[in-house]
Amino acid sequence: MELTDKEIDAILGKSQDVRYTYSLKRIADNDCLWILTSKQGKYISIHNEGLNMLPIWPFKEYAENYISALDKEDEYTAIVLSIENFADELIDSLCENGMLICVFPVSEDKSGKIVDVNTFAEDLGRELENYK
Repeated sequence: MELTDKEIDAILGKSQDVRYTYSLKRIADNDCLWILTSKQGKYISIHNEGLNMLPIWPFKEYAENYISALDKEDEYTAIVLSIENFADELIDSLCENGMLICVFPVSEDKSGKIVDVNTFAEDLGRELENYK
């Protein structure tokens, strides 16, 4: 799905709670989410106020916008994961390492909704029920 500039600009200005709800719906609708990796293929986490978090987005455009806001275009790449691959590849590791999920951060200063893995999984599971 191609996002319009109008949609991108509109959602970037919303609160983290609105972006969280939007993200859950879009991730469920598209059966995928976007994360960041280094050029070496390692997942990128963010650290804020003693918290270690995996940032995620519902669309590539938003992840790339975040990369641009950080001025890290030469260091980070946005990659897509299906919900199934996210669950298979990352959930256990996130839990074992005590990491949280930061849904849809828009800049270093404007954090996304920070939730634990179980909360995210439960909220996404409820949203996925709407697509059955």
